[in-house]
Amino acid sequence: MNIHHFRRTDGAQTLYIDGNLQFDSSDEAVYHESLTLPALCLASNPKSVLICGGGDGLALREALRFPGIETATLIDYSSEVLDLARSEFKELNGGVLDDPRVTVVVADALEYPLPKASFDVIVCDFTFPTTKEGALGFTVEWYEKLEDALSEGGVLAINGVSPQNTASAFACLVATIRSAGLSTLPYRVCIPSFRDHGYGAWGFVLASKRRLTIRQLRDIGCPVSTKQADLSLLHRAARFSAKARLGFATAPVNRTTKPVLQTLLLNPVAPTSPGSADAPPDFPNLIRQVEIMHPYHSRSMIETLAEHVVGSLKSIDLPKLVDELSTRSKQLPKRIAEELASLREYLSRTILDLDLWGKWAARLLATLILVMTIANSISPDPAFAKGHAGLGHASFSRGLGHDSFGGGILTPNAPISGRGFTGTYGRDPVDIYGYQYSPRIYFYGHGSGVYGGSGGAGSNASNLYQPQPHKPLFVLDDDLMAMENGDFVIPLSETVFLVVANGQVNLMDSQGGKPLMTMFAEPKLFENIRTEVSAQSGDLDREIGTRRDWLSWVGWTRSLFGSVRSDTDEYRNLQDLQRRLAGSMKSLGYSSESQSIPVPAGVAELFVGCHVLPDNRIALYSPGGHAAFLDGKTISSPSQPDRPLPASLKTAILSVLKKMIAECQKDIASDKAETLSLATDLAATESDLSQYQSIYSQNGYDPTYEVDYGTDSIGVSNAIQKTQQDLDSIVLDQRVNEADIQKKQADLERFQAVILSWSQ
Repeated sequence: MNIHHFRRTDGAQTLYIDGNLQFDSSDEAVYHESLTLPALCLASNPKSVLICGGGDGLALREALRFPGIETATLIDYSSEVLDLARSEFKELNGGVLDDPRVTVVVADALEYPLPKASFDVIVCDFTFPTTKEGALGFTVEWYEKLEDALSEGGVLAINGVSPQNTASAFACLVATIRSAGLSTLPYRVCIPSFRDHGYGAWGFVLASKRRLTIRQLRDIGCPVSTKQADLSLLHRAARFSAKARLGFATAPVNRTTKPVLQTLLLNPVAPTSPGSADAPPDFPNLIRQVEIMHPYHSRSMIETLAEHVVGSLKSIDLPKLVDELSTRSKQLPKRIAEELASLREYLSRTILDLDLWGKWAARLLATLILVMTIANSISPDPAFAKGHAGLGHASFSRGLGHDSFGGGILTPNAPISGRGFTGTYGRDPVDIYGYQYSPRIYFYGHGSGVYGGSGGAGSNASNLYQPQPHKPLFVLDDDLMAMENGDFVIPLSETVFLVVANGQVNLMDSQGGKPLMTMFAEPKLFENIRTEVSAQSGDLDREIGTRRDWLSWVGWTRSLFGSVRSDTDEYRNLQDLQRRLAGSMKSLGYSSESQSIPVPAGVAELFVGCHVLPDNRIALYSPGGHAAFLDGKTISSPSQPDRPLPASLKTAILSVLKKMIAECQKDIASDKAETLSLATDLAATESDLSQYQSIYSQNGYDPTYEVDYGTDSIGVSNAIQKTQQDLDSIVLDQRVNEADIQKKQADLERFQAVILSWSQ
């Protein structure tokens, strides 16, 4: 941890940790009041406070101002920051570390044992995570530990990241806290010194075992006066757009076993293409060519690191190293190539003694290593916020009439952030993001189905079928997998799946390893699979090209650096996957069907080629669009007499129905929670609009009269316009949400009715 404390000529103080501003005394109260006081106000009769981090004592100062606080525990592992709190910052924090109510613990809060249900307010004032280790203070495991230590009516206050500059990382943080079983209330505050440093509006999160709402912030009553923060306006800062709220619900969870937050922080947006080599940066030498890629870097830090990084690498043959770089100099900016040429000439006529090595050559070698390290760090590596906990959510398995089928195909765009394309590729399934899934075996073979195929529903062709175990290789979507043998599998439930290959769609039973039926080869399904594979193949091409360029520079160092060996393995595996996907596209074939089967009004689609009819029968469509109707006991079709419904087919249909019921119930519950949130937003926004209109009239209809809008001050006329736009957006969201609930409720009732009818 690098700690820098500065005192300006005007008397103001600033504290930096690892290059990140922690506070500027000119506006630190905005931060610490906004972080600490809302949690104290919303907690039930708070008496005990825990502060994790916050060794400067400023959050502790706010906590001890609150009436009724009897005990406060401060845990910080930096004795250096605590020493500053007792000396340089004592005037700022009011000497709170010496308060008899306070217990100061010098320890890592993540490892410190916390008694169960013992704190009414917990404040997490950790520093901005600049490493994966630092991000451990933002994992679901940590928040589960805090949830256990929080009293029943307690509130947790968390210093987050910027929802303005790193929206995906902020969404990940909210999702992570929710995954710990806590209700969340995120908000953001504009801190002038943070804004001046380019950090953007800063984000905080309140969390509790009980439900937290924006209305609680609107009605907040703080018993202590504030110096810089206006808590009465904080409710506006807690209103996020529907798109942002959707991000909170769908973002990945940061776990110790699968860390994603750090990648999202370092890659807040998709990287842009590198600049042209024809216009090189105007730097006079190699050390100046090392780019500053992170907010916690500075030029002096880069140069200091260059003087100390070499260590045991002094034995490297420096002339040979420069020779290897020189062979690639055509790809370098001209000025740098010229410097390499002059460097090689100098090395050819110079004998380096130990003193010269220590003063110059070691510095140069460190610079070259830094160039490679920084180049590796700028290789496109953003996480795309895709979950990977499980498979089989209905999207590709359902279709016509559903937005998720054939609409909104996700195009990741250079998304690899996990390590699934390195050591475990081929053993566990991996997705385009590099995330690994739990291994699973699908037992099946190829041939006409027992209840379908050329004989139609009910024929027996099992002699043509030889089942074999197959493993998924690549997860294109939560319910679309490319298998190692080139087939595509769509899971429908834990025991039933579709195999799509050679222009056919077969319904499979994983328990017996037998095909249940050859289904109607829905043309749109084949089209969508091709679209999805094509989109992700394009991303693979970009990733392969990036790694090819990178390895053309540093591939010769694989014997020195494990990271380069890992990059080489990843490059080869990406190429292998690309070849396999090309083979899968060939073996996929094309549907021979000329048109799709429509889904009439009043009919619910269970999966592709399977409809739930209003009379609780199931319609299964075989090749040619021929329908077989199942009523739970018999199969009937226009061309064949009624016959008993095989137990295995009935069990399969029921398992998919139960899976869809669970999904519908979960989706409806989520939509209803969104309904409550939208209603709260609507009432709050209508109230804001009324206030702005009143201010507008009271000030002579002066459009430039400034009012607070969220965390900004803008003209009242502009505020009215923006608030009206917010209202229109909320009303539209309500309509879409209500229609979604009605559709899912109708499907749920239809699926439940079938199960009830079939059980009688």
